[in-house]
Amino acid sequence: MSTTLQFLPSLSANLGILQLNNPASLNALTLEMIRSMTPILKQWQKTGVRATLMVGAPYEKNGKPSKPAFCAGGDVKKVYLAGIGKEDKSLTADFFREEYQLNHMIATQAPHLPQVSVWDGVVMGGGVGLSVHGKYRVATERTIFAMPETKIGLFPDVGGSWWIPRLKLYS
Repeated sequence: MSTTLQFLPSLSANLGILQLNNPASLNALTLEMIRSMTPILKQWQKTGVRATLMVGAPYEKNGKPSKPAFCAGGDVKKVYLAGIGKEDKSLTADFFREEYQLNHMIATQAPHLPQVSVWDGVVMGGGVGLSVHGKYRVATERTIFAMPETKIGLFPDVGGSWWIPRLKLYS
């Protein structure tokens, strides 16, 4: 099992807490985070965990929390560097394959194990994928939601063309 300090799982009674902890990059999703989260969620699905809560660590500026951030999406810088040969080339395929497998696992979790994601601050791309497929999303007044790949003419990934028209809005 891969572990990283960029992802901090914990248990509180029967609640599994998943904290994205990469605040210097607005909790951008890394392959290490994906590889740490996947076995934890699989384990929790088999044990007495009744629900999962996903949150992001606050963005830090000069070592101090300055604003909220759920997840700014995938770590596109690392993926780009891998694509041009400055990082391990397998990172590009591994990242998207494993991210989408994790999204599918979240989307197909048993109904008795709902996921609640608290969208506070930036929620983009891969961060949307981690959370939108769960049962519940709570958006705060500070939420900034985006699927930035559409700005350059790409279709929204993480199943966006399926879930966008199905989102239920409550006020």
